[in-house]
Amino acid sequence: MKAKRKFNTGGRPSVKPFLRRSKAVYRFSKIFSATMIVIASLLGASCKDTSNADSQAAARVGSYEITLEQVDRTIKQQLNASGGKGTLTPAELVAARLSVLDSMIQEETLYQKAQRENLVPDENKVTQEIQKTKQGLTEEQYQTQLKEAGLTEEYLRERARRLLAINELQEREKARVTAPTDAEIEKYYNDNKDRMVQSRGVDLSIVVADPANNGYADDAIGDQAAETKIKAIYEQLRSGTDFATIARQRSEHESAANGGNLGFGDEAGLRQLFPTRPEIAQRLLTQMNPGQYTEPVKDNLGGQWVIFKLNGKRDKPVNLTIDDVRKNIIDAITQQRQQILWQSLLLVARSEVSTKNYLAESIVQNPKSIADMQPSKLLQQSAAKPQPQPSPQPRIENENQNSSQAPTSNANR
Repeated sequence: MKAKRKFNTGGRPSVKPFLRRSKAVYRFSKIFSATMIVIASLLGASCKDTSNADSQAAARVGSYEITLEQVDRTIKQQLNASGGKGTLTPAELVAARLSVLDSMIQEETLYQKAQRENLVPDENKVTQEIQKTKQGLTEEQYQTQLKEAGLTEEYLRERARRLLAINELQEREKARVTAPTDAEIEKYYNDNKDRMVQSRGVDLSIVVADPANNGYADDAIGDQAAETKIKAIYEQLRSGTDFATIARQRSEHESAANGGNLGFGDEAGLRQLFPTRPEIAQRLLTQMNPGQYTEPVKDNLGGQWVIFKLNGKRDKPVNLTIDDVRKNIIDAITQQRQQILWQSLLLVARSEVSTKNYLAESIVQNPKSIADMQPSKLLQQSAAKPQPQPSPQPRIENENQNSSQAPTSNANR
């Protein structure tokens, strides 16, 4: 376990910009974020085009049946949320359905376990969870988003109920894991001593002007507007206005809530922020002092304008003592044990109910069906129009550190 963390660029690849979903879409996606159904790579779908086939049971967990329509609906919702288009080959569709169905079986197994343990939330808790998805939306906007996502209030309530129950089951199991002893912590440290290093890196804050339409109160739309705005911000800084204050008021980036602070990240992560502009990383690391900020710098990929402020930096790697990383070690050992316990509970939960995967059985019985799958009516429907997506924006997560370096001046470079 290294005691460092690379810059987190919000999931953006090192070359291509990462487009985030709109705030409204994100609110609705949160209700699905805890599910174990992962089909992000799907670009389309196909299956038998008869209503009878769609309503047939794809699997049974205890007395609960999962229909093929439910499987396809889950795929369709994920496609709509991601704006996915295109067509899967029959073999790709089979693989996708099997993967989604297995995840649905797993979820149902855990939900039934939670039911047996009396962990299903009451209606008040479900309502509170639903209210979280409505934050910042009028009722009309909420209903519009439901319609665009192809969802109903009843469906959302059922999803919330199931996920809350499973989450409660998981939290209960996590609480059963005891913290490691001092002897275990010391052994872990000694076994990984060569990795207990704080890497060279910097602590940054930023102000961003983005030409995309992001819905901010002070939103610069278009290249010229973004450039004009960032130059005006730069003049405010030069006149002595506090960096954090300007970031909170004018930055078009999620870090604005923290006064533009991105936290600490290592050198490799810093270079990922602007992969086509390696001179920026070099400048921040070797030419600037804490408290200084750059002139406006343009991202050649996404078109955003950014002003960087250097809050602090670590010029060279630092070996960490056991006290420096004690909490990290405790967290690592504890999380590993929690994960093993959770995996074991899933195996036990599956053994406690009778499970039949009819879809898998039918494919084994008739391998030709892998090549013969045709689109269902549900998946033939056009995917919902994707929501407008803001442009890529760099984000750096805080690193647990013991650095004594701090800003020492407000002089601009």
